[in-house]
Amino acid sequence: MNNKSIVNRIFFLFLFVVSFLIYGGAVKYFQIASFNNNGTGIISLTYSANTAEVKNSNYLIGNLPFTQDKINEYFNSDITKVTKALVYKDKNDTSLISVNVELNINNLNKLQNVKAFSDVEARWIKSDTGMVFSWLFKPAHAKTNSISLYQIKVAFEGDIRSTTGVLKGKGADWYVPIEKMDPRGAYFVATINSDGTTQNTFATETKESVDNNTNLETNTETKTEDKKNRICGLFGIELPIIILSVLLISKRLKTKI
Repeated sequence: MNNKSIVNRIFFLFLFVVSFLIYGGAVKYFQIASFNNNGTGIISLTYSANTAEVKNSNYLIGNLPFTQDKINEYFNSDITKVTKALVYKDKNDTSLISVNVELNINNLNKLQNVKAFSDVEARWIKSDTGMVFSWLFKPAHAKTNSISLYQIKVAFEGDIRSTTGVLKGKGADWYVPIEKMDPRGAYFVATINSDGTTQNTFATETKESVDNNTNLETNTETKTEDKKNRICGLFGIELPIIILSVLLISKRLKTKI
């Protein structure tokens, strides 16, 4: 992983922590995605909610699951495969339960068929100006899942010709507090300079290779406890160190550039 990727992930985690402090209650929804020129890619999302609310909802708020079994049920499909799933609690704030899910996707146009994304309309369409990426969280998605905040980061294999988000190299960012969301939903668009031909920059496992890994779910469960303590530490006294690290690394990168 290069320095810029490390900076982006640390900064994204920093914003995730800060948002916990600013936005109380409801569900905070953070998503990082990477798409090849043909629309295949990787989606990583993190969401969190109040522990009491999660328990009262039987560990399922709308279409957002908070147990390993339900994560597999809601995110696995013919076009998606969960490669990582983590359910954890912040040891410094037991009022919150968070989930991190990473999955491969082989057809963005059929995303709505995935149980967890039933209120999402995603498209990857070829046009005269390139490949057009669009993603719509319908109002029902925000309402059903009690969303208070959407924060989205998307990276593309090709260069971005135009976007409704904040352009960052080959990526774009969107930040939508629910009170500022358009009545028609949270809509994200980008046009990619590509004819659809891909070098598979963001390598995704085939369904067959993932299915052959019979220990995937067991390993995911085992890693939950190991990763929990490492992640929880980031929400405590190490936060100032993270912030300082981001500033130092960013400064060095700018100097090199």
